[in-house]
Amino acid sequence: MTDLEIVDCHNHVLRSADHSCDLYSNLLRFSAAMGLPDRPEFFGTPEEAERVMDATGIAHMNILMFTWSGVYWRQGQNILPDESRARAAASEDLRQRIVRRIQDNNTWALEQVAGNPRLSCFVGIDPVLMDSETLLAEVENGLRRGALGVKHVPMNHSTEGDDPRLRPVLDYCASAGVPILTQAAGFMAGRPGRWAKPLADFPTLKLIFAHLGHDRTFGQGADAEVLELVRAYPNVHTDVSLRLIEVAEGHVSAEDMVAHLRKLGSDRVLFGSNWVISEYLWMRSRPGVAHPGSHDRLDREIEVLKTLPLTDDERTALAAGNFRRLTGLGR
Repeated sequence: MTDLEIVDCHNHVLRSADHSCDLYSNLLRFSAAMGLPDRPEFFGTPEEAERVMDATGIAHMNILMFTWSGVYWRQGQNILPDESRARAAASEDLRQRIVRRIQDNNTWALEQVAGNPRLSCFVGIDPVLMDSETLLAEVENGLRRGALGVKHVPMNHSTEGDDPRLRPVLDYCASAGVPILTQAAGFMAGRPGRWAKPLADFPTLKLIFAHLGHDRTFGQGADAEVLELVRAYPNVHTDVSLRLIEVAEGHVSAEDMVAHLRKLGSDRVLFGSNWVISEYLWMRSRPGVAHPGSHDRLDREIEVLKTLPLTDDERTALAAGNFRRLTGLGR
């Protein structure tokens, strides 16, 4: 399908080279000691995102505005004073500064999408450092300014889906019909099964599990938990970010991938790439590559998207249609 429209629902476009280097060395902890460059050669900025879309044929990128606030909070504990009163005051100041960073990053993302019809965004939250009033205000402000949804990252702030601090956001989003995209994994925080009770309590919640569940054994564990919840709740979806490369590299056959996607339902799966983080992760799996490209892995994932033995209707839904329907993009 040479005219296939592709909407990438799962992107991490970054503010600047400095922002990208902080992700690379501080969040991912990449360095020369790992056989990698000390800093990346591409940065995932909006300007680079435009070039990548032009080069790959992607029509639209959805920014998941992720602030690694949990990393900042844990690092900040090391420089708090010893005396209890001073420590409490410094801790509160640190919390407020990190919350402001989340808000400022969301504001930046909203400004980018306001001026570029090829971009949309989900605003980021931290239910540990943000109280319920601040959480709801940030979500409401984001939606008022054009955000399409909310991004939740369990590995960052260690809040699983059943954490009570998330409930005000779940209640609001379920009532308002606003989707939440949550990082999922079978080997770290983000276990899909921990969403069973929240989904029972908020059955209309539009929830998107990233990475098909992201189990190390394809179709098992966390992947199977996502399948169970997709079958139980009509508004639960998932995306293929970080997973189509398994087909490209021969770890999962195209036939097995299609069989799994059809079990989930062709109307319940969204295309996503996790760019630009995915390209950095691929650098780690290919040590010694002197000049990695900014969309080397993405090129291979799109080739898999275009060649999986799906029907035309299934491919069209996966590539763009499901995300447009779920979020109202383009209405």
